[in-house]
Amino acid sequence: MKYFKPDFELNHFSDITSDWLQKQNIKTIFSDLDSTLASHDRQAGDDLKQWIAMLKQNNVKLIIASNNSQSRVDLFCEPNGIIGFGKCKKPAASEINKHVSEVGATKDTSLFLGDQLFTDVWCGKRAGMRTALVKPIGQEHEPIQIVLKRKLERWIKSRW
Repeated sequence: MKYFKPDFELNHFSDITSDWLQKQNIKTIFSDLDSTLASHDRQAGDDLKQWIAMLKQNNVKLIIASNNSQSRVDLFCEPNGIIGFGKCKKPAASEINKHVSEVGATKDTSLFLGDQLFTDVWCGKRAGMRTALVKPIGQEHEPIQIVLKRKLERWIKSRW
């Protein structure tokens, strides 16, 4: 169960503020995309654009780490000027570990941000990073397999 318990539970990505980043000594955020930063297959909203700007002002790199296709990730990342990797094979950590090196990050100053225990939190833990779980955005647009996983996640959370 410890592999599924995040280091931080947040309501929304915007709970990560410049003060919070400084206090936690976070320099790089590896983040899931769909339901973490935006609804499934949607672009960044104004709140996300402002948050990305805040990260850049604080010299924090935002790296998208998604199991989605690279084309979905590129469509999201390019307009926002951020780096993104698709087909990351989460919860396996091998792709994430490769990307940590590619972007010049260190695990002790990195955070893995996501909305799912079984992919995002577990992957971040396996990669040796601190993890943050956010409440999912736009659940009304989620595929059925995600809806079913959420039921199991609720059961696991009830046992913490």
